[in-house]
Amino acid sequence: MKNSFFSFSIIALILPAISFADIVYQGKRVLSWPAEAMPTFDNSRGAQTHALMKTTATQTKSHYAAPKGKFYSLTLLVDFSDKVAPVSTSDIEDWLNKEGFNKDGCNGSVRDYYLDVSNGQLDIVNEVYGWYRAKHPKSWYESTDRFEGGNKYKGSDILMQEVFDYFDPQVDFSRYDNDKDGTTEAINIVYAGAGQEWGQGLWPHSGWSSEKRDGVRLTHHQMTDMPGKFSIYVFVHESGHMIFGWPDLYWYGDYCTMGNRASDNNPVAINDFYRADQGWIPFVDITSDDVSRETTKPGEVCYRYKNPARPDKEGLVWSYVRNSGRNKVLKGSGLLMQHYDFAFKDGNTSADSLTLRIVHANSAGKSSDKEAKQWPDPGSTANTFFKSGSYSNFSDDSYPAIRWYDGSKTGLKITDIGVPGDSLTFCIGGNCPAELESSSSLAESSSSSSKPESSSSVSSSSNQEKPTAITRNIQKTRPGKPGNMIFNALGKPVGQRTEFGTLPNLPKGVYLEIEK
Repeated sequence: MKNSFFSFSIIALILPAISFADIVYQGKRVLSWPAEAMPTFDNSRGAQTHALMKTTATQTKSHYAAPKGKFYSLTLLVDFSDKVAPVSTSDIEDWLNKEGFNKDGCNGSVRDYYLDVSNGQLDIVNEVYGWYRAKHPKSWYESTDRFEGGNKYKGSDILMQEVFDYFDPQVDFSRYDNDKDGTTEAINIVYAGAGQEWGQGLWPHSGWSSEKRDGVRLTHHQMTDMPGKFSIYVFVHESGHMIFGWPDLYWYGDYCTMGNRASDNNPVAINDFYRADQGWIPFVDITSDDVSRETTKPGEVCYRYKNPARPDKEGLVWSYVRNSGRNKVLKGSGLLMQHYDFAFKDGNTSADSLTLRIVHANSAGKSSDKEAKQWPDPGSTANTFFKSGSYSNFSDDSYPAIRWYDGSKTGLKITDIGVPGDSLTFCIGGNCPAELESSSSLAESSSSSSKPESSSSVSSSSNQEKPTAITRNIQKTRPGKPGNMIFNALGKPVGQRTEFGTLPNLPKGVYLEIEK
């Protein structure tokens, strides 16, 4: 049976000094996958190895494809008569899979990156074949003069067909249909030499085809260049398009690998909203009625405040982001707030129509204001983050940029944001409860009202274990250590965390948690 495929071209969109990779669909360059081409992943079957999980994640229906566990990806290598393979196949296998890979300054392999940002919940294993010598020189595929109709990606289209044809006898493509839904999730073509011209030829991109082999459709693939020096940004970024369906985050900055190309060797982590959307970290849902003191670690949870009028479309999210580890390149630390609205279905397509945008701490504008710069600015700045000092509080009145897109107030108020360190504290609701310093002081202050009824009360526990005081609407808290005891404001035990780290059903109030 003859295989067919769609040819690619680009739409007219001029970007300055661009280093982004592309998404190409049915002959057009697009900023995000259209609905009919959005990658999907069915977690109800196949690829359900969860032994790698390090934390219990809050499950929620993701806006994007959300694979879990061991995930098999295929990588096919191609070189040219005028650009021979600069590294060996085993080098490529290490680059993609080896724990602690550090050639040319890389912070781990591609596999390491996704294990890190997913909290061990996604293990992408690349199986590598090659090198294949292409039929034409590299320059032939890169030239657009010989192709009619203005299809500037025609050369990569032809190379894709060649590569699939060559490796077909060696590869069982159905192996890479991880959820057994009839389509593959991850086929990578790595070509020798560097990408030359943005938006044409063999420029790195995530593409779509109607190829069918071994009983499965090879819908999504990506092309990454291999100039001879190792870096992981392009492969990681293109995997974000191909596997999950994440869009390019234009007008966003350095705060996510789907945004700017801030570092080739140590790409910035996936933003915490996308991570929580995947279930890699928990969402903590906040309402306008909540009054609580929060303590959070970098990348631990993502707080979410939904627009009550449009709860399935619009909201604000924030988390503690620290400029260390995967986020080392960022110029500041603190609470990073983002405004999302999925009514903008095509991703970040224009400066005033952003599915996901950063709410800068030093912003004095409105939520509907256009972002002035796209790339390489806005980059990152210390004044983007909310933290102790100039940007320790925010509300609708002080920050119009956090209002809903229709101009109405959110009702969200956050105060007393602390100094970034190993953890960060802040208060929700504007009337932050006084923090409890120890379990014994709690028991003493409440003894005149009520004597603890159990020998396992707070005061007796404090003689044996170092407690952690948590003053918050405890039903909104994140998963904790299984078995931790929970006490009320009178020092009475009211339950303990389950084996999964979740809390017993408690009314709103002030509680103390004793770490085991």
